[in-house]
Parts: sequence; structure tokens; C-alpha cells
Amino acid sequence: MADPIRVPALVVDASTALAIVRSEPHAPAVERVLADHRRVSGRFLVPDAFWLEIANVLGRRYHGTASEVVATLQDLDDLGLEDVRIERPLLLATIDIQARYGLSAYDAAYLALAEAEDARLLTLDERLAAAAGKRAARIEGWTPRRLAEEPATYESEPVDWSRFGPYLARLRAEARSAAR
Repeated sequence: MADPIRVPALVVDASTALAIVRSEPHAPAVERVLADHRRVSGRFLVPDAFWLEIANVLGRRYHGTASEVVATLQDLDDLGLEDVRIERPLLLATIDIQARYGLSAYDAAYLALAEAEDARLLTLDERLAAAAGKRAARIEGWTPRRLAEEPATYESEPVDWSRFGPYLARLRAEARSAAR
């Protein structure tokens, strides 16, 4: 019997979630992408830091009260987002992406998760969409122009992964034994 066709998940970033809950102009287009994906797969993934990022943006940038932040988190929870824990292998992939593309750690985590899950990435962040390339889900009517944050000024030297050989080997061994 043939294996069922695996429909990739969709990684949802904070910019798209905030567009929905704040009724921003691209919210209807984002909601259409989510609805279309729900009909096909229904799996929406977020790195567990997503919730901290949302709480931070709502509380600090938009000056939401604690009650407003919690109510918004509840609204987002109703979307059926699956949390993915950022364990060391995903963190290392995040650091690599952060260094390669000059993204914030938050944004790099979305792309690292999308790559790890062979998923599409839903974002309204121009730099993140550019880094994601073909992995970025198309949002009708949106042209990458909006930045979710000011560009980071990283000294972007590539990570010399060879320095971490024993550490990476130990992480791989731990991951293999955990999978058994």
C-alpha cells in the first residue's frame, strides 16, 4: 500500500498572526491562506518563542494591558497553532540562519522550523520572506514592503560549524536515542 501524500505544514509567524488579531489591512488575505491550508492539511506550526514574541509586541509596541494581551493570546490559540519546542538542534539551525541572513533570532526561528519541517512559511515581514525564498507562502495583494522591525545590524560572519563537531555529534546522538 502506498504511503499517503504528506501535505506540508504551514509555519505562521508573528507578523501574520498580529495582522489578524489587529485587523490590519492584509488580515483578510492572511485568513484566506490559513483557510485554504486548513482544507488541505490543517497543520499550523509555531516555534514556542512565538507566544513570547506576541506578548512582547502587544505589551510593549501596542501598549496592551495584561488582560488585552491574554485575550489576544486566547484568540490566537483558537487558530489551532501547534507549538514546536526550540531544542538545541533547532536553536543551532536558528543561529545559522540568523548569521546568514541578518535576521533577528525570532525571525530566524520561523525559517529554521519551516526548513526542519519542510513546510511553507507565512509572513508579512519583508526580510524574512526574502530569506525564505520559495518557501514563503504567497499572500494575495501583499508585496514585500513592510518591515516588522528595524533591520538588525549584525556583524554577519558565517558560523564555523567545524569548531562544534563534538558538541553537534553529541546532539545528534541524543536526538537518535530520543527517537527510539
